Amino acid sequence: MHNKALEDSIYALAAGAFGVFLRWLQLQLAFDENGLCGQSVFNWIVPLFILAVAFVLRRRARDLLDSDYVLPDGFAESLANPGKAYAFFRWVPGALMMLGGALMIRSSEVARQVFMVRLLGALAILSGVSVPLLLTLANRELKDKRRWLLCLLSLPPILLFSAWLVFDYMENAINSVIWGYLIEVLAVSALLLGFYRMAGFAYGVVVRKKSLFWLQFGVVMSLIVLADDRKTGMQAVFFAAGLMLLLAYFIWLRKLHEKEPEKDAEEEAPAPAPASIGFEKL
Repeated sequence: MHNKALEDSIYALAAGAFGVFLRWLQLQLAFDENGLCGQSVFNWIVPLFILAVAFVLRRRARDLLDSDYVLPDGFAESLANPGKAYAFFRWVPGALMMLGGALMIRSSEVARQVFMVRLLGALAILSGVSVPLLLTLANRELKDKRRWLLCLLSLPPILLFSAWLVFDYMENAINSVIWGYLIEVLAVSALLLGFYRMAGFAYGVVVRKKSLFWLQFGVVMSLIVLADDRKTGMQAVFFAAGLMLLLAYFIWLRKLHEKEPEKDAEEEAPAPAPASIGFEKL
């Protein structure tokens, strides 16, 4: 099952890398010098590729859980990741996201939406701390009364990408070039739903098939969006968010195990009581 987790993680990275290439070709061939999008076959290839990836990932998640395997849905049982290696992989994307947030705040003076960029930067820094801490707490035994802490640590990335959708609307409300911002909106939405499903572990409401899909699809979209031209801090946040979802997906899928065989009805039935010999009449 460890090979299965590595295999699926590589699939997501490969799909994202190929999507970056297709999006880059679209930007090079479909856009003119003025930034306007013209007629190009890549205006069909890119959305068809994204739809095909979504279909394949959805089908793989369904087939996996409809087979003889099962995934846990408890917080600690699903996301436990002990060891120094996991500690390194927890904090590297966290540090990258914090760096991206700091760069966004630093460069916000020249942005049109100064407040929103600073808000996104602050939420990115907060997310860079909260997500690694959330995965760290999965290695410890927490009482039910402390579940509020897990829920609190799950919120910053959801708030980050919810605010990012508002930011995209404010930036592109009068932009007639839909292809200029469509991929970013799709990526932000996928990452929002990916972290929303990840928060399900803390809240105790995991839907296995949907969580498998959105965690992996969020990784793919976080890579495809990197082909667009934007500030370095924003690129770092997208990349770090994808790495966080990829790590959570890898950790969870390593817990995949075969279903326990069901016991026969005869074995589960209680043994019959011994027949009475009529001592009550003596």
